[in-house]
Amino acid sequence: MGAQGFKKDFIYDLLSKEEKIKRGITDDTIVSLVDAILYSAINIGASDIHLEQNNNKMRVRYRVDGMLYDQNSIDFDNRLAVLSRLKILSSLDISEKRIPQDGKLRVKVSGSEPVDLRFSTFPSIYGEKMVIRILDREKNCLELESLGFNPKVLDEINGIIRRPHGFFLVTGPTGSGKTTTLYAILSKLNEASRNIVTMEDPVEYDLSGITQSQINPKAGFTFQKGLRSILRQDPDIVMVGEIRDRQTAQIAIEAALTGHLVLSTLHTNDSASAITRLIDMGVEPFLINASVCAILAQRLVRKLCKHCKEEVEFGQAEQLKLKEKTFPIKKVFKPNGCDNCFNLGHKGRTGVFELLTINDGIRDLISKKASTSQICNHAIKDGMIVLLKDAIDKVKNGIVSIEEVLRIICD
Repeated sequence: MGAQGFKKDFIYDLLSKEEKIKRGITDDTIVSLVDAILYSAINIGASDIHLEQNNNKMRVRYRVDGMLYDQNSIDFDNRLAVLSRLKILSSLDISEKRIPQDGKLRVKVSGSEPVDLRFSTFPSIYGEKMVIRILDREKNCLELESLGFNPKVLDEINGIIRRPHGFFLVTGPTGSGKTTTLYAILSKLNEASRNIVTMEDPVEYDLSGITQSQINPKAGFTFQKGLRSILRQDPDIVMVGEIRDRQTAQIAIEAALTGHLVLSTLHTNDSASAITRLIDMGVEPFLINASVCAILAQRLVRKLCKHCKEEVEFGQAEQLKLKEKTFPIKKVFKPNGCDNCFNLGHKGRTGVFELLTINDGIRDLISKKASTSQICNHAIKDGMIVLLKDAIDKVKNGIVSIEEVLRIICD
């Protein structure tokens, strides 16, 4: 039985152990344990909580700044009770353990705005695994200026998104912050004079003043069908969560060609690869030339804790790993760990970006179906700052460590 007693706008009041004692609140062990897991994850700034059963306990891990860290495990005898409590809170069926389920909950932590939690269960050989995504808008800043852009790149993006029409793509692997960048752009463009409509899978954050929709493949509401309907909603700006196939790409391009600004994402390693991916999907080069105005590739890297980072000499081994001899680096900073960063040495993440602006030279290469390397080399000659160069600039400024660059960019 799910949590049928909860209203749609129900907000669960999540208190720390100390606050419960002050208020004289007493509850059972399982309720306290679940509250402690959720409270500490939100407090530390985790993006996900992983609860995974094995043959003698339940493993608990928090994902902080993209990395998973083990926490105190849950006793074998309490594991099912913990899962049941979380299922009840998220309105999931506690009797169903054979198939995946999805649920949600909004929690209120004292002194903060409500935080949305998204629950996902998955059956395994030892029992259900649960992952809880923490959607804290306050910790996921939606201001374009705060994402870590080079000033030159930021100026170019501001100019591109102010155009009345065109196709702007953000590309990168899963977890590279593409959706956050698109939300930041939409927040900047969100004015009463504009009709902005999105199609997402799923909707991550509620943006006031913007019409947001979520695809539902089971009901036949796909990106392709939804995008055609969006164009009948008199939009000025359209955001499509992801370009997954030729049909969606074609409709998005048609929308850009008929006077709309279209924003979307694609999964490629760099900006130039997005062009060849579209061609591989079956999109004609002349349509790419006529619609695509720019492609932004990005990654997320952990920032050094500003309270405990330490300046050290830049070793020759690290220089060789960069596979480049043109970066004049003499000193870098390394992580240490302190109370401010929970002894991790890193706190927060920033973006590393590469903006490919489509100009006449690039269009000529697209028409000839040039290779990714040819397009990239031409863009660099035109002044494009590649991902590695942007990352190295952040190393020089003491924002990130060279080890983090090697892990994220050079792997």
